[in-house]
Amino acid sequence: MMKALHVYRLAYDELLPIGIISKDGTAFSYDPSYLAHPGSIPLSCSLPLQNDPFEAAAFRPYFEGLLSEGMARRALAAELQLPEEDYLGLLAQCGRDCIGDVVITTEPVAELNIRSMSYEAISIETFRHMLLDFPEAAQANASSRLSLAGTQNKIGLAHLPNTALDNGWLRPQGYAATTHILKTSHIRDLPEIEFLCMRAAKACGIPVPATNLVTAPNPILAVERFDRSSRMEHGKLCVERMHQEDLSQAFGTTPGSKYAELPGGSVRAIAELIRRRAVNPARDLATFAKILLFSYAIGNCDGHLKNFSISLHEPKPGRQAALSLEPAYDLVCTTIFPRFSRDMGMKMGGVRSIDDVAPSTFDVLANELGITKRALQRFAEPLVKHATRSIAQTGEGLHGDVLESTPYIAEDLVEDMRPRLAVLQAFLAA
Repeated sequence: MMKALHVYRLAYDELLPIGIISKDGTAFSYDPSYLAHPGSIPLSCSLPLQNDPFEAAAFRPYFEGLLSEGMARRALAAELQLPEEDYLGLLAQCGRDCIGDVVITTEPVAELNIRSMSYEAISIETFRHMLLDFPEAAQANASSRLSLAGTQNKIGLAHLPNTALDNGWLRPQGYAATTHILKTSHIRDLPEIEFLCMRAAKACGIPVPATNLVTAPNPILAVERFDRSSRMEHGKLCVERMHQEDLSQAFGTTPGSKYAELPGGSVRAIAELIRRRAVNPARDLATFAKILLFSYAIGNCDGHLKNFSISLHEPKPGRQAALSLEPAYDLVCTTIFPRFSRDMGMKMGGVRSIDDVAPSTFDVLANELGITKRALQRFAEPLVKHATRSIAQTGEGLHGDVLESTPYIAEDLVEDMRPRLAVLQAFLAA
């Protein structure tokens, strides 16, 4: 029989009990002491602080959203010898280092040795071998008791600050946290495409985490986690976790429904959430609009709810916890692959297919966002001006190490973008 799952928040070395999932997996309840603390924030926008327990239908989207998906989840389940649908069993085994600052374990706080944190240095050869295929990544994640959301082949590791990426990699032990997500793919060129797109997003003024290519026989993308803050202290790596959730969790939708439109339209619903609860609504709404425009420009049809994240902040007396939109991630051109769907992750201006977007579509998008057409045009101008130039320069190695194939991939990416940039230019001229 399954044990109850204890849910904690762990910034660095102070464990804060949040709540418990019952043995039968049918209820989640906040800890009374957590509810009584004036600075407590909810686990999720979909799980507000309350005395009454939540039923499985209400809490499952948040907790299942902490796990990997697709092939990565199947490989992890096989490694742990668990059914892949047993999301609570998987979390019980891999809940020490989730997204954000959440820790999930079958052990009550009195039995936890939370200070058992250390790091094991690994060679670059071991690092590369860990990312060769899904079973290797699943084994690495299981051995570190690490949960990573998403469908790509990825592992979590720590990296020494101010150290070149061809060394300085560490495997977390105990409750030590990771600092980077390392991704590779069985899909040819995908890591390099994501690298080029992320660097272009930064050049266009969109907040993104630091992203680099690691030169290896198979391209590896190293993404610095924005839900972690690391420092060296007396020769020891100290990593602090910061709470966050994705929008699928925030709206209470399961990972399998991440492409489903929210009531009234996903763009409108997200914009309303930002306007109602953001610490800085104008800034976050502008960032959200820029990400939508940039995703269209690069041909990213995978901009679903799980590819946007927020952080929650301590509420003011009598008010809900405020939020901030986190940096953009997983910005990838998918239209360059003929076999991928050309339906966007969420409707934009009432349009689902990226090929049906017209200059007038952005007039409707501005209305959905609750901003003026001129404001949206201002957000689009840097994309039209800088995106392709940044991709070309990054491909040539002007902004960091690249592989021999990267310049040619950059050329193909720029060519794929041209028709959509022409649509954006027509919108700017309207």
